[in-house]
Amino acid sequence: MGSSKAPSVKLAVASTNMYGKQALSSVRLATANSNGDKARAAIRLATLSRKIEMEALSSVRLAATGAMFTGATGDGKYRYPHHKENEKANELGLLAPALLVSFYYYPAFARAREKYVFRDWVMDSGAYSAYNSGVEIKLQDYIDACKELIATDDQLTEVYCLDVIGDWKASLKNCEEMWRQGVKAIPCFHAGEPEHVLMSMAREYPKIALGGMVGLGMKGKIKFMEQCFARVWPKPIHGFGQGSEKVIMRLPFHSVDATNWELGPTKFGRWQSYGRMSVRGNKQNLRAEVEFYLNLERRANEKWAREMAQIAHMVPTLREPKPAPTAPKKRRRAKKDD
Repeated sequence: MGSSKAPSVKLAVASTNMYGKQALSSVRLATANSNGDKARAAIRLATLSRKIEMEALSSVRLAATGAMFTGATGDGKYRYPHHKENEKANELGLLAPALLVSFYYYPAFARAREKYVFRDWVMDSGAYSAYNSGVEIKLQDYIDACKELIATDDQLTEVYCLDVIGDWKASLKNCEEMWRQGVKAIPCFHAGEPEHVLMSMAREYPKIALGGMVGLGMKGKIKFMEQCFARVWPKPIHGFGQGSEKVIMRLPFHSVDATNWELGPTKFGRWQSYGRMSVRGNKQNLRAEVEFYLNLERRANEKWAREMAQIAHMVPTLREPKPAPTAPKKRRRAKKDD
């Protein structure tokens, strides 16, 4: 059994664009059925983590929750396989996911971040969370915080625009102001906004995001996203809250964030790694969930390698590249007079 080869299943997935044309894609699913398979899978995950840091590959980010920050101390820390004091994680090896952090939660993240291992992180404005909580995020406060972090935190790799919920004109105005002040923010096109807004964003910004899909249902979300891709691809695109395997393996997102990696299993018993279970609660170890998303990230990069190479030159950088150091000029020795 230990030397048996992992079975492979090849699935043909038909995708239809806005013109009714179909294209077939193949997905390979490998099932690890021996200790050797598991060890090789762990090595592949570690190698990919390093590769993603170096290249423009697709990222599946964990949206950092308030529970994660408050769980940095006490028994809560044992939920997180990327927490440095997690004894169980240390036995198996700490994981290093990529994170998406809301500005709304940033103070809590700043206090707890040294307790966690992560590859890198991006800043979302948190406008939706703030809107639901009746809190106002001031644009200048957000810009000032972003500028300071860009200058001091090399792990911050992207910043998203501060949206004005329900007002795409004000949202675009915010994005323009952020760029004017030196913050290369990524704008978000929301479901229900005019199509010309999407086209304008795609022309004027190096990367865009898709959002505002709460309440659409899976079929509605996929239809909306496919229509967007049909109009602006090739383009680096982020999918807010699109951590579904069905979505990630269907569309070549440059990045997405997974919002249910913690609340799904702990609150509702919905485990990506195991399915629906009666096991829930704040004491559950989430290693299997984080591993699921890291593995999904690897599979997405394998499937969309050609598409990611196609948009690699478009991917924005948050900072200007540092000039290469120049060697000091040699001083010519003056000739002595005879």
